[in-house]
Amino acid sequence: MDLDLKEANKLIGKTFKDFRKSKNITQEEVANKADLTPEYLSKFENGKYNASIYNIILLCKAIDINPIQLINSFFEDTPDTIVASILDEVKDMDISDQKLVLDLVKRLKDNKK
Repeated sequence: MDLDLKEANKLIGKTFKDFRKSKNITQEEVANKADLTPEYLSKFENGKYNASIYNIILLCKAIDINPIQLINSFFEDTPDTIVASILDEVKDMDISDQKLVLDLVKRLKDNKK
């Protein structure tokens, strides 16, 4: 993927915004948790800021995602990125749903043998 800094900032900001919205967290809540201003967050999400690694970590912690999830949008799917995505999806499920997912994975694996 060929992209410049401006495009990269837009992609990482949009990806963060999508995660934030999927968790129903407002910009104000994130800014407060990350000790940043809502204005900063708005500009970050709109690709206007080239955020430091430190601020990205703060923002990701505020919405409980791994910074790797933001970076994954720059790469094609690999086994590691897919496993990371699966883990992120199931970590907040209750234990019975996690067991169902595990059972499904095991069945799929057994069918390949």
